[in-house]
Amino acid sequence: MNIKNVALVTGASSGIGEALSRELIARGWSVIGIARSLDKLSQIQKELGNAFTPIVCDVSNSEDIKIASTKILDRGICPSHFFLNAGLAGEKVIENPNSFDVTMHEKIMAVNYFGVLRWLQYWEKPCQENGGANFIVTSSMNAIFAPPTGSAYSASKAAISKAFESLSLTYFEKNLKFSVVYAGPVATEGLKGNVPFIWKPEKMAKYMVDCASKGKVHCEPSLFYSIVTRFLNKMPYSWTMKLLNKLG
Repeated sequence: MNIKNVALVTGASSGIGEALSRELIARGWSVIGIARSLDKLSQIQKELGNAFTPIVCDVSNSEDIKIASTKILDRGICPSHFFLNAGLAGEKVIENPNSFDVTMHEKIMAVNYFGVLRWLQYWEKPCQENGGANFIVTSSMNAIFAPPTGSAYSASKAAISKAFESLSLTYFEKNLKFSVVYAGPVATEGLKGNVPFIWKPEKMAKYMVDCASKGKVHCEPSLFYSIVTRFLNKMPYSWTMKLLNKLG
């Protein structure tokens, strides 16, 4: 199987995923772009050419991931890098503070957690048999500090981060690597509000590809949010809420 310079990118039709696809192809890689929207994927393919292979897949659906994986393997391709970036974020994950709904947790975990790990389930053996692979997940600084009305999103990012941390140790002496990128705010469609130090998707994509190429397992792009999230975690909740209310 061909495993040289082939990357699989989920959430490839927009935001960080699209930027990752463009960045990788600019560096000479071939990209298998995974997303739900065929129209958006087709448009990107027209721009990027044959180096971009679109595959429609809903990562919250186990059968979709199985079918997509089978299509790739049937073509004799085994990616060496998996940028598992697809996820629910932004306004879609803001909770109603007056009405807790566990179905939001289930929906978000289906994408942000299980929608990541299922790729490992289907690709563990093929990748091990073909020289190894690096699985890179787009996490969030909300995995470190969980803000109000973000319990489901923060839990999903904390869960996948800890899963990858454990997997890094589990496969330490094998040829599978696991990297976590704790992203701060990125200027994507779902980001709302006046937030400082926002990164453009293109900047985040370059950072993530660089992290992957260096084999880093823990990546925090924003020094500002690395400091702020840990500072907020140490503060009494009464102080934290006063500060957040002023910022909000």
